[in-house]
Amino acid sequence: MKCLEKGIRNVELDEPDSSNREQVLQLFNEIRNNGGNIAVLNLGLNLLGGDVKSNEKYLNDVKSWIKFCGENGCRLLRLKATPVSGRTYSEKDFKLLYRNLLNILPSAEKNNVEISVSTDKTAYSNMDRLAAMIEDIGSETIGITLNSENLSRLDEKMLEKLVPLVNHVTVSEACLKNPERNVEKAFETLKAAAYKGYVSLQLAETHSAEELNDHVNTIKRMSGL
Repeated sequence: MKCLEKGIRNVELDEPDSSNREQVLQLFNEIRNNGGNIAVLNLGLNLLGGDVKSNEKYLNDVKSWIKFCGENGCRLLRLKATPVSGRTYSEKDFKLLYRNLLNILPSAEKNNVEISVSTDKTAYSNMDRLAAMIEDIGSETIGITLNSENLSRLDEKMLEKLVPLVNHVTVSEACLKNPERNVEKAFETLKAAAYKGYVSLQLAETHSAEELNDHVNTIKRMSGL
């Protein structure tokens, strides 16, 4: 509720435990009743983990969360796509992710909910493969989360290729306190592409409305808003 008190009306909810649906619904209602809205749900479901490789029940759970988002005004569902056991991405992982995204795509389109694929930092060394996959799916409903802390792993050419596929950007407080050139370049590229997706500000140490406004103004300056 602190964000609402500081004037932030659209928030991202991070929920690592996908079994806590009643608790999540309670948070949705509480924020709604206080004049806010959960625009992005970052859910602890991994499209490359758990039983997803062989169990349709797992993907049905993802679809039920997509429906939940649609019914509660949440327009973007952020889902992890990280290899199990911390290993690096393989071609097998990308093929599995491709199949699973195609599986949930009809549900996302039906419920008017965008899916944003959130990877770990090792994927940024092979983003051309992920970009090709998203392009091949060819739906504006499926996009990529761009993490500001991993931008140094992308060259300018790759960043320009990715931006049209991005539907969610996360910006850490640390990156805003000392914005590097690659972060500013990312926002310049987003602006040039007329980016209309979501930007989430990840707060760690901010406590005052003044500090929050400073961070928001930094994002506005970089994005030209």
